[in-house]
Amino acid sequence: MRCAGLRWAALAALLGPAACATPSPGAGASAPAAARPTAPLEPTFWKHWSDGNAEVSGYTLTQPRYGALRSGYAVAIYVTEPYSRSAFVKANRYAPDDPDQTTVLKLNLVRKFQTGIYDYSLMTSVFSVPTEAFAPLEVTFSSQEWCGHVFDQVQRSATGLALDVNSYFEGESARAQIDGVDVLPEDALWVTLRSLGRLQLDATDARVRLLPSATYRRLQHKPATPFEARVAWAAEDPAVQVPAGTFTARRATWTRADGVECSADVEVAYPHRIVQWRCADGEHAALTGSARLPYWSQNALGDERLRTQLGLPAPVSTPR
Repeated sequence: MRCAGLRWAALAALLGPAACATPSPGAGASAPAAARPTAPLEPTFWKHWSDGNAEVSGYTLTQPRYGALRSGYAVAIYVTEPYSRSAFVKANRYAPDDPDQTTVLKLNLVRKFQTGIYDYSLMTSVFSVPTEAFAPLEVTFSSQEWCGHVFDQVQRSATGLALDVNSYFEGESARAQIDGVDVLPEDALWVTLRSLGRLQLDATDARVRLLPSATYRRLQHKPATPFEARVAWAAEDPAVQVPAGTFTARRATWTRADGVECSADVEVAYPHRIVQWRCADGEHAALTGSARLPYWSQNALGDERLRTQLGLPAPVSTPR
């Protein structure tokens, strides 16, 4: 099977060298054939990501909003889990013989920051299939602030992406079909840039069609219009110093839909964590700590102390 056209070939280069492989048998009918290649993974991937833990990383965050740079923090949670292709939900029970099920790598990226008297909480979720070159099946986004909240959902369809936006604000709710199986949600770069299927970081330049990130579309009030972008990697691996320490990292750079340049410094050593990211408009996040944790079971009084290893703010107070 050959990749369908130059654009999908460029996307395949970004997602991984095996992205043109034959689709896996038994894959769900809801995903387009071109988006269902089977990519070989280093044995390290399953050994690392099937240990019963999630990778949880904390970041300092500078977020532009209302013409000023706001201080806050971000948390990135990566974890594998069973997923239904047809229902676009986490499956309650893992059933390896169910052709509708697959294993996804889920990313939950949370941003919290203040704007004057009130605060913002943004969360983006990306559901990528490791055995399909980490192609995302779904990206969801929610924004909560004192005025109201917004939910944004992008799901892969047979011809491209289906967009559904539900907003508190008049005139912002919308449904649309974005044509092109080669369109990659910009939010998925936080997964694809990490080359998690291989021990060696893949620093291959690529031209891709990106759907602007949900955070950008929400905060900038921009439409969901795909745009052409070039992901370019630096030639060298410098030492990058952040609050969590010093890391050898390679920088990937691309230009946002509004012409603002963004970059991500990706750890060269496995698991290729994102050490920091920044955009020319002042957005910046730097790693403060990272750990593999079963965080969903660490919800007892006193477990707040675990936030210190992530470099995250401690709670204001703990009930006695």
